[in-house]
Amino acid sequence: MSQNQKNPEEYEAPITEHLAELRVRLFRSLIAIIIGMIGAFTQVDFFFDIFKEPLNKVFPDLKLVALTPTESFFTAFKISFLVGFVIASPYVFYQIWKFIEPALYEEEKRLVVPFVFFTTLFFISGTLFAFFGVLPLAIKFLLTFGYTQLDVEAMISVSSYISFVVRLLLAFGITFELPVILSLLSRLGLITPETLVKGRPFFVVGAFVLAAVLTPPDVVSQVFLAMPLIVFYEISIIMAKILYPRSERGKASNS
Repeated sequence: MSQNQKNPEEYEAPITEHLAELRVRLFRSLIAIIIGMIGAFTQVDFFFDIFKEPLNKVFPDLKLVALTPTESFFTAFKISFLVGFVIASPYVFYQIWKFIEPALYEEEKRLVVPFVFFTTLFFISGTLFAFFGVLPLAIKFLLTFGYTQLDVEAMISVSSYISFVVRLLLAFGITFELPVILSLLSRLGLITPETLVKGRPFFVVGAFVLAAVLTPPDVVSQVFLAMPLIVFYEISIIMAKILYPRSERGKASNS
């Protein structure tokens, strides 16, 4: 039996081999993102119009401005990066799986298709939820607050607006992966359903702290990020009870 066919506990690769494998996976993911970025950059005006839609829906008369000669170019770069990452996300998630695959048993390696499918699905769902649900509300709240409370007329630079959008979409896309990650860890026997239940109060607090860190400084986006995280955590507990290996359940009950 070759080393690649052995069970995880029968062979442990040295740290240099893990680092080399990680470098290969990161490089391949980066190439895929760059290819996606190039494709997106050729149609950046189309994607820019899409990114402006939440702002136009709430404040149709508000115009974005460029404050520096390079601002428009780097704005196009940011848009291309996000779109390129979304396009390449299935391949990126596949590379993540291939990196952890050597530590799995043969029957666990068959989960590659569900893993790639659901990580892609939840990531795109998170970005769409943020774009159509959270972004218009956050923009309306922030700009209305500035006008009514501070009597400030909004003049938004194109770079700051796109940075706001990209940060919000990425935050929601990444955090929406929580059910997939916790379900996978439970299926592998690394997290027990009991551990998730006991950690519920800490997670609720942590969800709001994480939302405050990842999202722009407004109450709307923070609450809209924290609440799905809490709901997903409850879903993860249910999934953990279903997916947790029976053999591990027996060990836990006998201990």
